[in-house]
Amino acid sequence: MHTDEAVNGCLLGAMLEGETYRYDPQDRHGPVLYFASYPLVRAFGVTRLAELEPWLVRLVPAIFGTALLLALPLFAGTSPVGRGRRTPPPNTPAASDDAALPLFATALWLGFAAPFVYYGRYWIHETIFVLLTFLLIASVWRYLRSPHTGWAILAGVCAGLMPATKETVAITGLAGFAALVGTWWLARPTSAALPQRWPRDVLLALVLALFTAALLFSSFGRHPEGLIDAARAMLRFVGRARGEGHEKPWFTYLGWWLQPNLRSLPWFGWTLAPFAVVGAVAAWRQRRTAPMGIFWLLFTGAHLAIYSAIPYKTPWLALNFFAPCAVLGGIGFQAACAALPERGRRAITVGLLALVTLALARETQRLCFRFPAEPSNPLAYSPTVPDIEHLQARVEQFALTRPEGWQTVVQVVGDDYWPLPWYLRHFSSVGYWSTPPLELSAPVVISTPALAETVARRLGPGWSQQFFGLRPEVLVVVFLRQPPGTVP
Repeated sequence: MHTDEAVNGCLLGAMLEGETYRYDPQDRHGPVLYFASYPLVRAFGVTRLAELEPWLVRLVPAIFGTALLLALPLFAGTSPVGRGRRTPPPNTPAASDDAALPLFATALWLGFAAPFVYYGRYWIHETIFVLLTFLLIASVWRYLRSPHTGWAILAGVCAGLMPATKETVAITGLAGFAALVGTWWLARPTSAALPQRWPRDVLLALVLALFTAALLFSSFGRHPEGLIDAARAMLRFVGRARGEGHEKPWFTYLGWWLQPNLRSLPWFGWTLAPFAVVGAVAAWRQRRTAPMGIFWLLFTGAHLAIYSAIPYKTPWLALNFFAPCAVLGGIGFQAACAALPERGRRAITVGLLALVTLALARETQRLCFRFPAEPSNPLAYSPTVPDIEHLQARVEQFALTRPEGWQTVVQVVGDDYWPLPWYLRHFSSVGYWSTPPLELSAPVVISTPALAETVARRLGPGWSQQFFGLRPEVLVVVFLRQPPGTVP
């Protein structure tokens, strides 16, 4: 479990054990992940932290990642390819295939590409946030095409859930606003025939957005201070964007996207980039007749520009522009296939889809399943090393030889100990100190290497010592009290 997943697990465990969720604007993200996970784990009979398992909590991003694929049909008809020229009648198989092709190609990248598979089973906020972004865009676009109040309701709920998911809503909102303004300026779309009730629908959406966000930040009214903390979080977000240890050059995302690594060639980037360029050209050419294409182009570009400009960078943040870029790639895939000779077009199209799928599957197999926790994997950002499972097994084995069993006291000394709280979750008595306390009386003491000498001196003789890895180049020392007469 990654450190971020471990932190999320401890927060969810507190909720399961009866504590009210309290939003922390300092170092945490919004409450949606926890409130979405809570009913699922309760449905499996889990009532406390010790009963949580990685596969169970990781079902949550897997479900939302699957929902992202299922949401793609909401964008049917957004592709600019084929606009302005003769096309088959809408009910013919050829027309149906032509309309489905960009969505199917988009689904290949969203469903098979390594970044989406890797973080689609990573129990963090990103997959939920990307889904909500797509649903918000789809509901607004659908409302403009067919003004039903239901689409306004969906837009309002999604707009409220997004800030309650992650503070990066500020970046997505800025990118979306820039894309909307740019689309209006470049495409000059004709005004849609909105019904007379549209002001009421917009007001309804705004009220729902505010109500949804307030409901979640306040823990359904049980923690009203969360509303104030939500406002303070935006100021904290501005400071965090400066880096705080995650500073990287502006071209970092392009490197993660396109640069070969030690474990796999970047087939996701190498297959998506050329089709996205073709899609950008198609969107530009048909910007007046199909403005949604130019919106995807500007939305992708604005996201990439903003995330590249700010110093703070982590690989999962790239999903925010990888996902709309995949839509642009789907448009480009359709445009490339439409340019093929009619004779043999279908066979070549199927062949291209197969090649893209095989290339993506090869990269995904290596990065997501064979080498998921190695530092040479560009998706594995400060991963937890497998050695921590040996630490867990050793401490549990030791504890079960003692009469206290799972009540064995464990003392952890040092600042850099995550994700230990997750791996010690079966113990009921675990304490954490940033510096060695005067009394070290627990039979299990875990220390960071910097404090290990002080800890060993205070413990005295009769203890065994063993080093274990937490993360790359981050170790801890486990001290176990030996029975009298035992040679450590």
